[in-house]
Amino acid sequence: MKRLIAKILKNGPLSDKEAAVLRLLCEGYYRPEIALKLHRSLSTVSSHVEHIAEKLDAHGSTEIVLLAEKLGLVEINLIKPEHHYFTNSLLIFLVICQLSSSNIGRRPPQPIRPATRIVRTQKQ
Repeated sequence: MKRLIAKILKNGPLSDKEAAVLRLLCEGYYRPEIALKLHRSLSTVSSHVEHIAEKLDAHGSTEIVLLAEKLGLVEINLIKPEHHYFTNSLLIFLVICQLSSSNIGRRPPQPIRPATRIVRTQKQ
């Protein structure tokens, strides 16, 4: 679970799509994850990252994030731990329910198959 949250303060020289990619970069997502979140191809996201790097005169994702925060384009904050308590409690509850289930370790019911099979052949 990601523990960073980023907010775009101003686009500056970036387009709206590049700003969306920058926000996810600042939250710690990798390019394939960004592609899945934005419903874009990996090559499209990579070209957006390259354009961001050119516009900010950066070399790589880490430097992009550092420069974007330094220039005031983005604000990056930690998610407070109390936001995770409910999620963690829910996960623990679900695991306990699964472990206490009477069906644990049993195979799912199989469909009933007919006792005989009808074989049809072509008449000549």
